[in-house]
Amino acid sequence: MKMEYNGCRWLDSAIHFERKFVSDCCKRPSIGSGMPKLIPDFNGGPIDWEKLFKIKHDRIKQQKEAIINECKGCEFLSDYEYKMEKKISDFQFSQCKLCNSRCVYCAPKGTFDPGYNVYPIIKDLIEKGYYKPGGEAIFQGGEPTLMTNFEELVDLLASNGSRLRILTSAIKFSPKIEEYIAKDNCLVVISIDSGCKQTYKKVKLVDKFDVVCNNIEKYARAVKDPYNLMIKYIIVPGINDNIHEIDLFFKLMKKLNVKCVAIDIEDNYARVYNYKNVSPHIYLLYDYFIYLAKKNNMPDVTHYAYIQYLADLRTSKPSKLIKYKFLYNLYAKLLNNKKKNIKYT
Repeated sequence: MKMEYNGCRWLDSAIHFERKFVSDCCKRPSIGSGMPKLIPDFNGGPIDWEKLFKIKHDRIKQQKEAIINECKGCEFLSDYEYKMEKKISDFQFSQCKLCNSRCVYCAPKGTFDPGYNVYPIIKDLIEKGYYKPGGEAIFQGGEPTLMTNFEELVDLLASNGSRLRILTSAIKFSPKIEEYIAKDNCLVVISIDSGCKQTYKKVKLVDKFDVVCNNIEKYARAVKDPYNLMIKYIIVPGINDNIHEIDLFFKLMKKLNVKCVAIDIEDNYARVYNYKNVSPHIYLLYDYFIYLAKKNNMPDVTHYAYIQYLADLRTSKPSKLIKYKFLYNLYAKLLNNKKKNIKYT
């Protein structure tokens, strides 16, 4: 019988800044409403930290008794032991929705506004003694490099003991990203989702493939630990869900001297099928990707959040690594008649 965990470090000691509210995290469980909010209506300005910690601690007490509604179904719950300190060690920044890309799985539903300036808020948190070093600061968006005071915020957190994780399009080159990956204090994640210019444009809806490849190559030259430069392939049904594009992706990674890759599945598609009933060929793509990663000496390939969750949920045993294209093609052909009529919305 699977144990039901109710622990979470995000509820305990993290904060997430969104466009119009502040929450404990950015997760969206498939059952719960997700994002347990600390400040429901927020557009920048001072925060009453004592009041915020009271909300967090009251929520933890409820969670210990029974999983709160917002967190039901969350795959990130664990056997974490709550400390209930008045400290924030982990951060997520999603308040800036400006972006220089127009990804089909994100941008059409986006707002593209700059949001509020979070730098003075974090500065206030640190100055008042509510900060605990040693955690992670995650920059997402939108495009983090377009945030107000991005460079200053990166310096502030890194100099006070935070490890950085920056999810960027790499359309804009960042000297700060280059600096901190060279110092081994930053993981940069770039979702290129393709291996060629034509497919990149179909996914991103901007013609910046060459610029992005050039910037990835610059980061690859600077990075101290090659596993701190993660290039991600998000499977978008109907656009890049084929082995030809995955082959091109790995050829490109070799050319750019990238050592760390990740595979994921487009979240909205996964939600439509409740994470459990996705087309069988997605699993074949997953296995083929993992095989090529190992073949290209990337043994620590990352299975990103949603695709890993799906892999754990499959009703059948995980298939063996697909060693030959013809075997993959045979499997795909056999599955073709059963493949869902995928419509991406």
